[in-house]
Amino acid sequence: MEKIKKLLEGTPLKATPQRLAILKEIAKFGHIDLDSIYKNLSRTFPSMSLATVYKNLHTLKEHGVIKELNINEIKNKYEIAAQKKHHHLVCKVCGEVTDIFLDTTQITEQTKSLEGFDVDYCEVFCYGVCSKCKEKEKGN
Repeated sequence: MEKIKKLLEGTPLKATPQRLAILKEIAKFGHIDLDSIYKNLSRTFPSMSLATVYKNLHTLKEHGVIKELNINEIKNKYEIAAQKKHHHLVCKVCGEVTDIFLDTTQITEQTKSLEGFDVDYCEVFCYGVCSKCKEKEKGN
């Protein structure tokens, strides 16, 4: 729990039980959507509303504690922001998101030389079918 509390250091945010529980869920799953967070936490916090979860996610995102991933054709997912720079593999079948570590130096250099555009950061989403879903297809 101390590791989770440390995520709030350097922000004016209080370490409320709800916030800590939300951060714990995100850390546990790596990438998780709003509905799943709410469903998982409603067992422990039956009085917590969907609006409370949404407001806390919004606040955590505003303060740079978490990051919202806007992924085509699936629900937005959340991840802890203070991580090593990475990109994402997205399964079009099950919606699972996996971190991958790519060197995007060539992309940023080519963009600058071709378009004269200075890139601050590069975020890559690769879409396809994960190994679990491919195995399920084979089994049918």
